[in-house]
Amino acid sequence: MLESRRHGGPVKVTLERLPESRVQLEIEVEPDRLERSLDAAYKRLVPTLRIPGFRPGKAPRRIVEQMVGRDRLLSEALDALVPAVYTEALESEEVDPVDQPELEILETEPVRFKATVPVRPTVTLGDYESIRIAPEPVEVTDEMFDEQMEMIRRRFATIAPVERGAEWDDILTADIQGTVEGAPFVQDEDVEFPLREGQRLLLPDLAEQFLGMEAESEKTVELPVPDDFPEQVANKTASITLTVKAVKEEELPDEDDDLAQQVNPEEFETIDDLHERVRHDLQETLQRQADEAYRLKVVDELVGLSEIEYPQVLLDREIDELIRESHGSDVRAYQAHLAQIGKTTDEFREMYREPAQERLFRSLVLGELTSVEGVEVTDAEVDEQLEKMLEPLGEQAESMRTMFESDRGSASIRNTLLTDKTLARLQEIAASESAEPEEEEAE
Repeated sequence: MLESRRHGGPVKVTLERLPESRVQLEIEVEPDRLERSLDAAYKRLVPTLRIPGFRPGKAPRRIVEQMVGRDRLLSEALDALVPAVYTEALESEEVDPVDQPELEILETEPVRFKATVPVRPTVTLGDYESIRIAPEPVEVTDEMFDEQMEMIRRRFATIAPVERGAEWDDILTADIQGTVEGAPFVQDEDVEFPLREGQRLLLPDLAEQFLGMEAESEKTVELPVPDDFPEQVANKTASITLTVKAVKEEELPDEDDDLAQQVNPEEFETIDDLHERVRHDLQETLQRQADEAYRLKVVDELVGLSEIEYPQVLLDREIDELIRESHGSDVRAYQAHLAQIGKTTDEFREMYREPAQERLFRSLVLGELTSVEGVEVTDAEVDEQLEKMLEPLGEQAESMRTMFESDRGSASIRNTLLTDKTLARLQEIAASESAEPEEEEAE
């Protein structure tokens, strides 16, 4: 879409809206505005020049122009003129940029340049009132409960050396030395680990190789390296030497009242008390996970119903943020990781494109829904949430209060509450009369 008009001052702007939430401004500056900028550039330059026959800063403009050249003076003028005119054009055309523009000088006399500007995304929500997704009930199975109880028993297990071959669930101490095509692959010494069935210990099938090995025994095995390893070793054969130094057996305590009191004598008197807490905690964990999965499912349904146009720079920022969250901000460590996995920067970033886009789209549709639904957060709600956050911090609470009460901290709390309220509204819609329309049609 093209729009053209002259606005306050000697500048003509032609605006064109481009795909991917970009705006292109073609800006032309009239000669008198350029002339003033050239004069200002001359005044900035002349004190820095030493011109024979003139005192410092006193040479007339035509002499300075002859000395430095018209192009130099123009360049100096444009360095100040273009940003100023660009800012005026943004204000006049009510363009809200989200990043720096791409600038292209088309002409210098008269001054005419093009600015391609990434702007805020546009989101057109689909019919979110029609979303119906039934929350799935959660149940603690006997298998889940038994696994949790076994983990608790393992915390209080006794460990003693045994004179036999290693079995599943033994605790081993071993050296693991390996090469691939003669090059070092693994060099671990005195590693202590539980030998669990189904675990992946460096390589698939490596754990099984320890079965039957006794203390002070050694053997060498040949194992394939999977394709998810760095390319210099992937899909090749590793020669691994295993040296078992100790085999220890775990003896788990009985599941009785004594165990309950070992866990917490003030909280649990009997094993039934412990069982009740374990089931309760598992139920809470499962419900929390189910709630999170349900929220994502509902938001993704809204994303699928909506039209989203966004500038590439926002996706790039989201990719950057995901990489920082996963690998920190240590540049050297990041580069070392790339070398280890055999990926270029572009290839590595591409791995994060899809999850970054998912997160960006979810954020954008929720932001638009917040606006459409008129969701608001009061100052009192922000204060209440702040106190909840400070309560468990104890003596550190007051020192943290300053950070949370800053403009940035307060805005972060407000945004979190806005998102939570908006999600709650969307979940309320999605869960209402969840499956009845579809069931009636099926009948």
